[in-house]
Amino acid sequence: MKLFYSLYFFSLAFTSYAQPVVLLDAYYNNETKKDASGKDVHWHYAWDDFSDGGFGVLANIFVKQGASLKTLYHAPSKNDLKDVSVYIIVDPDNLKDNPSPQYMNFTDAGTISNWVKKGGVLLLMANDSINCDLDHFNILARKFGIVFTKESINMVKGVNYEMGNVYPVKDNIILNHDLKIFMKDVSALSISKHVDAIANNGEKNIIAHAKYGKGHVVAIGDPWLYNEYIDNRKLPASFQNTKAAEQLVSALLTFSKQHN
Repeated sequence: MKLFYSLYFFSLAFTSYAQPVVLLDAYYNNETKKDASGKDVHWHYAWDDFSDGGFGVLANIFVKQGASLKTLYHAPSKNDLKDVSVYIIVDPDNLKDNPSPQYMNFTDAGTISNWVKKGGVLLLMANDSINCDLDHFNILARKFGIVFTKESINMVKGVNYEMGNVYPVKDNIILNHDLKIFMKDVSALSISKHVDAIANNGEKNIIAHAKYGKGHVVAIGDPWLYNEYIDNRKLPASFQNTKAAEQLVSALLTFSKQHN
């Protein structure tokens, strides 16, 4: 009996401290380049990429907040998502990015939305229509009352960074209202009544949040938090994208704990 209770409480402790798994898509976005040896390697919005277009800094923020990071190189199945807390899909390929893009479809969108309904947390990050496949991506986004439109906003010219201002709305559940955020070349969002605007520029929605069943969806009209614009590598010090990234990561992980 003592052994039973010891194992039981050990199991509870392990469950309590298990790291949330954050899964990054590398299927719908699968851009490659040659490495030093001539081998094709995945890059652009990858966890281990610290070039301007990588997610290396964002990866460090997730790890610092207790997450375990993984990457998925094929279409998601129910089994792939079973133990995942947060699933991220960024900038799905069009023909400009990849001669053989893997498009979102109704089957995959059903698998993903069913996972969200049961408590999963989904982060969708698009791009302006020239640089992203929005038509197929919206098969998934529409399930949550969100559309990535082909209206491109915050089209920043050169170093005129103030053209890229994004404004968190008051009383939202993700970002501090007074943050100064930068985002360029963005797909404006069209959202239904049950979806909450998180940040905008004037009347144009840029970040939105939807509750879906037991889960959550956050949609952003741009890849946004890649290295170039997250650690003030290029931005003036007045912009607070790093703080925004920390708050977004915290919100995503908090959402995931609500149903685990």
